[in-house]
Amino acid sequence: MEDNDFDKKLNHHIVIKDIEVMTMKIPLKKPIKMSGLTISFAENLFIKVIDENGFIGWGEASSAPTMTGEFSEGMFAAAIFLKNQLIGKNIYSLKDLDILSKLPIYENKGTLSAFEMALIDLISKLNNISIINLLGSSKRKKIPIIQMVAGQNVEEEIFNLSKSIINGFKCFKIKIGSSGSYIDDLNRCEKIIRSASNQNCVFSADANEGYHHNDAVEFALNAKNVGLSFFEQPVSAKNLSEMNNISLISSVPICSDEGVHSSKDIDYIVKNKTSHGVSLKTIKLGGMIEVLNCAKIASKNNLRVNLAGKVAETSISSLAIANLACCVPQMDWDLSITNQYLEEDPVTRPLLIKNGYIEVADTIGLGAEIDEKAAKKFIQLHN
Repeated sequence: MEDNDFDKKLNHHIVIKDIEVMTMKIPLKKPIKMSGLTISFAENLFIKVIDENGFIGWGEASSAPTMTGEFSEGMFAAAIFLKNQLIGKNIYSLKDLDILSKLPIYENKGTLSAFEMALIDLISKLNNISIINLLGSSKRKKIPIIQMVAGQNVEEEIFNLSKSIINGFKCFKIKIGSSGSYIDDLNRCEKIIRSASNQNCVFSADANEGYHHNDAVEFALNAKNVGLSFFEQPVSAKNLSEMNNISLISSVPICSDEGVHSSKDIDYIVKNKTSHGVSLKTIKLGGMIEVLNCAKIASKNNLRVNLAGKVAETSISSLAIANLACCVPQMDWDLSITNQYLEEDPVTRPLLIKNGYIEVADTIGLGAEIDEKAAKKFIQLHN
């Protein structure tokens, strides 16, 4: 689908009758240690949009204060404000979803992405068209999934890795930057990767902005020697000159994650060579349509693409990013699906990973809805 196809009128337009807002706090199966923090719970916003005919669309966005600045409490407050702005509005085409960017609120891209996701889910259902066909066309159906390597110690990580390989996973991301030593991180990566030798696995490392410049340089210079394929967000996204320097000397390609919040950021990366690829998330870019747009820009400019959910999201967001993964021109750095890390995925039809892959069908709507009975115990109350 070309961008001007977004202007085409829908067969059945939407009149927004009501919107329900909730946040949930869902425990992870195991805490995930990253640079600067350890995540034990997912605290996510959920949007339920209801049209005048009773059709329902669901959207989700994870809170990510270190990435988007949004906490679940603030997302809830912003969503209530947006709800009151949107009730009664009409959506005649996908282009009309730009109403979200014109609302009187600054940033809050995660919150806005949940509304957009819910409206796309609703448009798909009301017009009996799959999200893949709504947004474009399918470039692929079977997609390899990245699994994170992050445990209490390297022995536990190697044990978990071996189980994952048995279950069919071939793509892995090692979380680094929390040890305080790039040498320890290199040694840990080498032990983990060596344990999977002869398994045809692909490994990347993600510092989540956790390194100072000199340590990031040393890690980048040695990354290829320990078996890594790319190195994600080594230093603060604000340090663009450092990102350029690291990208120029690194033994492996550098990926921008926290540094990508708009198409302008991608233009900057291309012009100033601050990385070799990008990780795209709906919560950073404001929604599914902008993720698709940015993936096209990245591909056109020979930047490698990873699509990802934040740790962790239910199958609502996971299915949204999975549908996008079918539509983008290329995903040389694969797909990060995060519902696999939740202790419970309170939806009607969870997205399943089989043998390290997902297969995405042309379903009408996202393919799952929140199971409100199962979700009740996770819902947070707000004054």
